Amino acid sequence: MAEQGLMQDRTDQDAGGASGEGVRVAAITGATRGVGRELAIGLARSGIAVAILGRDLAAGQAVAGQIADAGGQALAIAADVTDEHSMARAAAQAADALGVADALVCAAGTSLGKAPIHTQDLAGYRQCFDTNVLGIATALKAFLPAMIAQGGGRIVAIGGTYGHKGVAEQALYASSKWAVRGLIKSIAREVGQHGITANVIAPGGIEGEKLRGLFARSAERQGTTADAVMADFLKGAALGRLVDGDDILAALLHLLGPGGRNITGQDIVIDAGTVI
Repeated sequence: MAEQGLMQDRTDQDAGGASGEGVRVAAITGATRGVGRELAIGLARSGIAVAILGRDLAAGQAVAGQIADAGGQALAIAADVTDEHSMARAAAQAADALGVADALVCAAGTSLGKAPIHTQDLAGYRQCFDTNVLGIATALKAFLPAMIAQGGGRIVAIGGTYGHKGVAEQALYASSKWAVRGLIKSIAREVGQHGITANVIAPGGIEGEKLRGLFARSAERQGTTADAVMADFLKGAALGRLVDGDDILAALLHLLGPGGRNITGQDIVIDAGTVI
């Protein structure tokens, strides 16, 4: 019984925040739409206060309102991950209203249309890297000092399976996802001494409006149907299906909970068995 009590004490101490009560406050970039929005709602449903960060304040307020209506706690903050000063202000505002963030979830991201590398616009390349890679670095710069001061925290970046393979006509976007892996693995080495973990969740094709739109555009180019394009896409998945927001949320909750205390520097692929 004494051993059981000791193990419980250890679990409580390592569950996330400095007080040993686990993750109480999470800041999420890109939380106004898409998977970031789903994760914000899911974390709030689990009892975590959520700072919803995004450029579209009205959309963020709508998400915060939905969370409040369900009995959760959330605050929408206008923030741009490509703007260092904007993120610094957002971190201060979140801390004042909700408390120091025990978790930082970097879900902001952008993609590029398919095109051979020699035809790609370099402005698009810069936008992609500024958001997908430097956007994470900017968020870390804003939120890490308080995490370090409190002696613990969790960092999770939403990457993607394009960071695990070469992708024709998506070289610039894929390279940004490879860069996210290198960034987070390096950060894990830097912050481990402060009791902070840093990991990547890499989803495959996520069921939703964005992916359906990609299927529809591919179908138009190929002279076929969106269903046919999706069927061809699913042939590459061992489980023959898409993933959804709940799959990503489950992994995120594990990383933020007691079970994630010794998981750091990892890239967790959730893609129904596409990258094996």
